[in-house]
Amino acid sequence: MKPNLASKIVQTVGHLFCGLVAVIASFIIKVIDKVARIIISVAESLTGAAIILPEYHAPRCKTTPIYSAEKDILDETACIQASTFSIPPEQLIQKCKELLKTNMGCEQPTLLSSDFLFIFPVVGPLNKDDFIQIFSSFGVGKALSGSPNYYNFHIDPLEPNRVWFSSRGQYKHTGDLNIGYTIKPTGKSIETPPQVLSMSFNDAGECYKFTGGYSVDKSVGNTQGLGGLFGILHSLVSTLPFPEGEPMNYSLGWEAYAKHFPIIPKLWK
Repeated sequence: MKPNLASKIVQTVGHLFCGLVAVIASFIIKVIDKVARIIISVAESLTGAAIILPEYHAPRCKTTPIYSAEKDILDETACIQASTFSIPPEQLIQKCKELLKTNMGCEQPTLLSSDFLFIFPVVGPLNKDDFIQIFSSFGVGKALSGSPNYYNFHIDPLEPNRVWFSSRGQYKHTGDLNIGYTIKPTGKSIETPPQVLSMSFNDAGECYKFTGGYSVDKSVGNTQGLGGLFGILHSLVSTLPFPEGEPMNYSLGWEAYAKHFPIIPKLWK
């Protein structure tokens, strides 16, 4: 049943009010954020407290796209066959799996290149030494029983020195988890959403870039879409105290421009 005139007016006023509050609040937050960042930047310059992160690696091996008979669909086999990378696909995938068996290379650092970078959605880039120190300190393998359930290993047809793979972790918290403080075993079950990861290799067969933690379906699992360690911590009710470590919360700007304002014209059609 269509809303009557009075209902349309009330709803319009409601959407306008909510939208304007969201816009004003969003503007105030942006101003405060900008001022804070300027103050922090000045303080970092004066005290030498600025942290300089490593630069991201540029792709080191690329293949020209070769298309199948279907429009816009790559001929993956042809792309990989045209690769000039020195390591065959099967061997490259096996090297990726060897890294996973050695705690991402932490137990066998020679598998990681000297210019290795760890790049996750929020954390990183971390260089080789920092990655090994930080990742090893968590004790994830001892704290969680179960498996990350890695699968779908395949070569990137346009970047043939890169292996992509997926994970749908299923764990139980059975040991101490160290993240700067110790989380004692809770016995809780953890199911992560599907996540996409990758490892890129140089001609010597060393991994020089490891990416991951990118959730591709927030409706799956019990981490509310959070990937990596952030998702595990959230499922253990140890959510980190910053937005990046919490389930996504829509911004006030989105509330206004995507939810409230667009509804108003529809009410009066």
